[in-house]
Parts: sequence; C-alpha cells; structure tokens
Amino acid sequence: MKDDAGKPVRPKGLPFWYDHFVCPGVAEVDLAPGRFAYEIDRGPEYLLTSGTLMVVEAGAPTVTNRLRRLVNLSGEGWWSGELHVHRPTADIELLMKAEDLHVAPVITWWNNRNTWTNRALPANPLIRFDSDRFYQLIGGEDERGGGALLYFNLRRPLDIAGADREYPSPMKFLAEARQQSDAWVDIEKPFWYDTPVWLASGMVDSIGIAHNHMQRGGVLPNEAWGRPRDRQRFPDPQGNGYWTEEIYYHILNCGLRLPPSAGSASGVLPNPVGYDRVYVHLDGD
Repeated sequence: MKDDAGKPVRPKGLPFWYDHFVCPGVAEVDLAPGRFAYEIDRGPEYLLTSGTLMVVEAGAPTVTNRLRRLVNLSGEGWWSGELHVHRPTADIELLMKAEDLHVAPVITWWNNRNTWTNRALPANPLIRFDSDRFYQLIGGEDERGGGALLYFNLRRPLDIAGADREYPSPMKFLAEARQQSDAWVDIEKPFWYDTPVWLASGMVDSIGIAHNHMQRGGVLPNEAWGRPRDRQRFPDPQGNGYWTEEIYYHILNCGLRLPPSAGSASGVLPNPVGYDRVYVHLDGD
C-alpha cells in the first residue's frame, strides 16, 4: 500500500520490509486523509488484486478482497521453497504463510553477525508448522571476496566471525561444514569468481539460478563483485539473467548435475520472502 506520493504505508504490529507488509488475512491501518493504492497477493499461485481507496476525515473505509487461486501446485506434488531469507525468526511463520511458501531456512549467522551469540542453540532447529511448511533456524552465509556460500542443516554455526575478505579461504569453512553429515551447501550465484573452485571441490549441493538480482520491482543489472558479463552479448535489462543461465548450462555441460536453487535475500534486498523460488516434485507424502 502506498500513498499518492508513492510512500509505502507501514502498519503497526505487522512484519514490514521495504515497500510491503504481510498480515494473517485482516489488517487495520491508520491512514491520513488522501488517496491510497494497494496490491494484495499471495505468491505466484494466486491472482494478484489491486485497487485504490480514498480516505476522508469522517469514517473509516473497509476494503474486502478474496484472492482467487490459479493453481494448487502442492496438490499436484510440487512444493515451493527458497534458500535466502534474512528476516526475523519471530516473523517467519507468518511470512511463509502470507507468500504460500513451504520451505524457507532462515539465515541467522552471516560473516560477523551471529544471532546465536550468548544464546542456547535450539535442540531441534527444524520447525514444522501449518501441517506442511518447514523452516530451519541455523542457516548461514559466508559472503566475502570470492562470492557467497549458503549453509543449511547444520547443528551449529560455523566460526567465520573475524574472517578477512580473502583469508581464510571459503574452502576452509566448506570443509568444516562437510564434517556434519546432513549439511547442504548452496552457491548463492553462479557468476562468483570462486564458483569454479567450489564446483571442483565436489562439496556443494546446489546453485542459485533464480537469485536475488531478479526482483519484484525490476532487475539489479550488474554482477556485484563477481565476474561481469559481456554487455554486448547480454544487454540490460535481461542480461544478468541470461548470463546466469549461460553459466549454469556450462556447468551442466561439464557433467556436473547440480540442481538449481532460488533465493530472494528478503531482509537485505527489496524482495518479499519467496519472490525467487523453486518448485520441487515429490512423490508420496
């Protein structure tokens, strides 16, 4: 929701990020007199609805919308998930339900930030709720000079605090993570300079193709501090996406069958949770 000047409305008591908020179905918002535009959605399986409302001095307008579902992919065995969430753990269940997302591990340690400092680690970091939704509380990110690796299913965070931009090598922490049998390691984007080393190690499990440069409000048209694309071959605005795709096909053509992943980086970049997502097909319950 935005006012006539394009300023997002931030309601009290509901999770808000950048230009949007989520609610459990009903939201009360204090609005000054004026004209407001709104959009309501629940991920790609529902039809977005939008409209405007006029607030006057007398009376409080009520807007009621029922979202129309386009498809129920989980009913057909396809389950949605993403791997790059930087939102508060206290909000994650509402965030996932609001976006109809089924899997979303939460990044709770990231370079020199560790929310578990001076706190007990959860006995069971994997949480199931709402029957068929799951999140994990000890997701982590090692983001430095060569790029970013995302870590999941660990029993405890890696001790990366204090690491410099280039030293010690990310391979040190990657090897440490592999000592935990259930670890899952994701290359956050394919154009990072250290991607060839990580691939050659055989220690990574997936690679981010629907990554956070693909945003709801547009495209982040660069490769950050990774390997830049040839802008003659891959011009804006779709060039970053095509460059991502080309690198991934090179990986597959090398015989490395690395599954694609997705990550929105909600909480750092403007996306809602689950804007960048993948669907995985599972047979049975």
